[in-house]
Formats: sequence, C-alpha cells, structure tokens
Amino acid sequence: MKDLIAAIDLGTTKTIVVVGEKTNLGVKVVAYGEAPSRGIKRGRIENVKYAHQSLEKALRKVEEQLGMKVSKAFVGIAGQDIRCISPEPFQIQRKDPDALISQEEIMDITNSTYGSYVEDGYKVFYSVPQSYNVDNYMSVSVPEGMLGRNIVARFKLFAGKENSMRMIDSTLGLSGIKPIEIVLEPIASAKAVLTEDEMEVGSILVDIGGGTTDVIVYHGNIIRYAGIIPFGGNSVTEDICTGCGITTEKAEHIKVNYGCSFSDYADAAKKIIIPSVGSGNNKEIQLKTLSKIIQARMEEILEAACWHVEQSGYKKLIRSGMVLTGGGSKMANLSNLADFVTGFETRIGTPNAFALDPSSCDEAKDGTASTAVGMLIHAFQRMEDEGIFFPGCLSDIQQVPAASSAETYSEPVLVENVVSEDPVENPVKVKGPKKPGLFGKIRNGLKTALDGEGLFSSSSNEV
Repeated sequence: MKDLIAAIDLGTTKTIVVVGEKTNLGVKVVAYGEAPSRGIKRGRIENVKYAHQSLEKALRKVEEQLGMKVSKAFVGIAGQDIRCISPEPFQIQRKDPDALISQEEIMDITNSTYGSYVEDGYKVFYSVPQSYNVDNYMSVSVPEGMLGRNIVARFKLFAGKENSMRMIDSTLGLSGIKPIEIVLEPIASAKAVLTEDEMEVGSILVDIGGGTTDVIVYHGNIIRYAGIIPFGGNSVTEDICTGCGITTEKAEHIKVNYGCSFSDYADAAKKIIIPSVGSGNNKEIQLKTLSKIIQARMEEILEAACWHVEQSGYKKLIRSGMVLTGGGSKMANLSNLADFVTGFETRIGTPNAFALDPSSCDEAKDGTASTAVGMLIHAFQRMEDEGIFFPGCLSDIQQVPAASSAETYSEPVLVENVVSEDPVENPVKVKGPKKPGLFGKIRNGLKTALDGEGLFSSSSNEV
C-alpha cells in the first residue's frame, strides 16, 4: 500500500482526513472523512482529548471506506503560534570555487537554517529560499550549475511553538498514527488551488478558515510573505448570534444556507423564519439584514488581508489577483465584495483540475478540503522530486465500528416576504452589524496589536 498516502487537517471547525493516490491525471482522493472539531481554537489544539475524539470520528469514516487503518499521515499546522521570519542572509564561502554548485550543496545550506534560533519555545519547521547571490551575480533563483566562491542565501523561515507540535503528536498518538511531516496549512492550500501561472506572475491566497484567516503572497513561484488574521468564519456566526439572538447552531445553518456576503445582492423581498425552541413564537429576519451583518465582518477580513499585502512589499507586482478558499469563502457573492473592497480581481478557489484527478470523491473538490488535498499534492511532489516513498501509511484492520449519526434539529426556512397589516408578534431584534474592532487596532498600532494577537510577524520586509 505504499502508493496510498494519508493527510490530516485538524481545523478549528472541521477535522478532515483524506487518503489519495497518484494517477496520470493528478492526485486521486479515494477516501474522505470529516467531523466537527472540538478542543481546537484558532487553529491550535487546546484539549488533546477532545481533538482526538474529533479525529477518531473522521478516521472511522475513511477506514470504513478503505477497510484499512491509517497508520501514518501528513498533518497540517496553522494558528496563532506560527511566525514568519526574515533572518539575516546566510553567507557561505565555498571550499572549491572551481567546482559547479550542486543541488546537494544548496540543500545543505537550506537544511542548516532549521537549526536557527528563533525565540524561546519556538522551532523552525519550514524554510523557503528566496534568492541567492553568487559572487557578483545577484538575485539568482537557481544557483545549481554555477561557479563561484561565495554564496549569500536569503530565506523565509516559518517557526512554530514546540508545545503546539507536541499537542499534534499527542493527538495523533492516541489514534496510533505517526506523523510523517508537519506541513504549513496555507502553503498546502496554495498547492491545491493556485495554478503555476498564478504563482509565477504574482497572486494572493486568502484561506478563510473557521478560527483564522491565512494570507500568502506568491511571486516568481516563491512564497514572498505569509500572515494570519486571528478570526474567520466563526466570527461571522458569532455576529449573527449576537445580532439575531439565536443559537450558534441555527446561526451557522442560516449563514451556510442563506448567507450573502454583499448586501447589494440580497433579495429584500425575502425573509427567514427561525423555528422557536419549545412553545415560543418563531423569529423572522430579513435576508437583507442578515447580509449586512455578514458583510461587515467579511469587509474586516478583506481589509486586514490588504494590510498584509501592503506589508509584503509585493502589492504592485501582483498580476493575477486574489484567490479566496477555505470554508469561509463559500458564501454567496464574496468574490464581488472582494473585488470592491480590495481592488484585486478575485476568484473562489477549489482544488483545481490541474492537480486533482477528476474521478476523486466529490467532497475533495470543495474549497473546505483545500488544505487536506494540498497536503496530498505536497506529499506526491516530494515523491517525484526526491525519489522517496512513504510506506506503511495504511495497515490491515479487522473491523471498523460504524460512525455515529449526526443530531438533527428544526432548520430555519427561507420564505417570500408577505406584506400584511398585522404586525409580527415576535420579530427578531436585530442589533445591526458588529463594528469592526481589530482593524482599527491595525491602523493605530499595527505591529504591537498584531503581534499581541499572535499574528505572523516578520523581522524584515526584505526578500
């Protein structure tokens, strides 16, 4: 079973497990399982026991489909504890300047960056070369095959809290799974939804998750900047709860099924009937009002993403625009709102046909699965580029217990707005859109406020 690889996305809202294989048409996802997440907040595991329970539910679904047990997997990491750092350039004086620079020599330089000191409690787990100077040749992207005495290498380093990685190891260990590699989730998402042309000419990926929103800037097929916004789709749900006075479960349902990100496109003649609990009267909310609540928070996310693009120094070099992905990108008319707010041409990104085999299961083609699918793409790229295999990802299993069914409840219903002289007995008291709070802090105290929230920080904008 060495050709089958597993990947696990421990997200704030959902835990997703996928198993795939490489075909002539791309990566084929042959098994998919998801479960609501518990014990994970803003991309960080806080309760190993609860996170393990969510993982087990997703694993059961995959193992039922395959009749095999997942033993090893690629696993993603994200959240507030990640730092993006621009260290001082690494300078190397070669022993034999008359010998051609080899790929092994460049890999040795890259591997040496993993031992860089970041700050107490943090560890470098991903290193991205930016450019090389070889003697008098500046900003070289591929130094292999050149001659030179001195090499100056620039990197972007991604560091995470060692404790966060231990929490991931512990969660997987309870399910008997050994992590093959820890993969930065926004980079995995980019591999699933961005095309090679987009990464070459310059693009922005905004991955809107449940608890956080990741921002990645690509140019010249290289990650030039990464940042994180400490809120995402769950904040929209909380705003609806506050504005409409309803439960989180019902707020999530009407957001997913009836939510519109741009109030100009919402139908003013429609309203949503929210079934009451017990003997109380039903509540009603105009679709237009719901859209205004959603739009206020989505504008805040998009404005914060624009701030990160400014910080990257690559705004003027972006030629292919912005790509939105993740569960929070699925609301209607979000690309229209993003065009208006950011000034970039925007599209909604899902795992693309260039990387994903069309015969993959339908769930894998959704933007929610971008991170998990991207990890599979990353794994198979490593197999192809480095000539390695990852055996033992699956093992025999005797029996997999059936997964438990989800609970049900009375769902809100969308109806045409009926004009009547009789007043509504118990209309919902809408408090209005929640005023953006974080972006004001960004304007008034950018660096301090963002670092305090656990955002990606960069010691230098130099690339």
